[in-house]
Amino acid sequence: MAHEHPHGHDDDHSRHGHGHQHGHGHVHGHDDPNFDWEAMADSLEVDGAMALPLVGAVVADLVAGGLDPAAVGHVVDVGCGPGVVTCALAGHLPEAAVTALDSAGQLLYRVRHRAAGHSLHERVATMEADLEHDLPALAPADLVWASMVVHHVAEPVVTLGRLLAALRPGGTLVMVEFAGSPSVLPDDDPLVAGGAWDRLEHAATASLLTRLGFDVIGHDWPAELTAAGFTGVTDRVVTFHHDAPLDETGQRWLVRHVRRGLQMAGEALPAADGAALEAFATAVEAGERRDAFMRGERRVLTARRPG
Repeated sequence: MAHEHPHGHDDDHSRHGHGHQHGHGHVHGHDDPNFDWEAMADSLEVDGAMALPLVGAVVADLVAGGLDPAAVGHVVDVGCGPGVVTCALAGHLPEAAVTALDSAGQLLYRVRHRAAGHSLHERVATMEADLEHDLPALAPADLVWASMVVHHVAEPVVTLGRLLAALRPGGTLVMVEFAGSPSVLPDDDPLVAGGAWDRLEHAATASLLTRLGFDVIGHDWPAELTAAGFTGVTDRVVTFHHDAPLDETGQRWLVRHVRRGLQMAGEALPAADGAALEAFATAVEAGERRDAFMRGERRVLTARRPG
């Protein structure tokens, strides 16, 4: 869970050429013997690290809203990827057993390794499962966490119904989805002041929405949650940030974000913009841009199973 902005966060799925396909999170590529699972897992771990401030903010909001961390006995992280957020949830909710679900066994191996490294192996379990099919039998969950996965399924209401069934009565679903683009440079930087950054973001976002086939950013998720049987739906944008100077992980994220954006934008971006942005990515990669930061936003929906 992986898991930034449209062409950054959806790198979890789309950078491998299957963002246009329906299916759960990190599913595709299973049948390709040449698929580079190590590279995918490495990239997802960077995405997960960048999302950690968001996870902390969302859990803090749940606690402020009445959630007692000591009373959360079971958490299910669906589309968990290599488990960065899985382990963070275990840290925030110290009494909880956490079940990490993903359809890629290669990524679940990373979850187990990470959990062991954080002395969480007794509380973190993994299970191979695909959201397009009925989930395996699980102990009822107090909290289901679904980040950047529901927009990939063919029938969201059906999938959300499966997540509803995984919750105990009164349990909470947290669903994290796309919001706006990230900021990474001061307003007076030439890339921002001259508009190149905005043109990159707009072109890459347009490419993403074309591939997904619907306006995922403006989608009416509350209606689908309600149709699936959830109540008490909330829908808000949560911001999170990594201050300048970015650490090595932040630099890796930013370089990939820019280069992936350039790839997605293609000829929609003026050549001068592309050259300037590639030069920026090269400078970040060399550790020469100490002014770069990351301020992102995510749409966070919460909903409860009645009972």
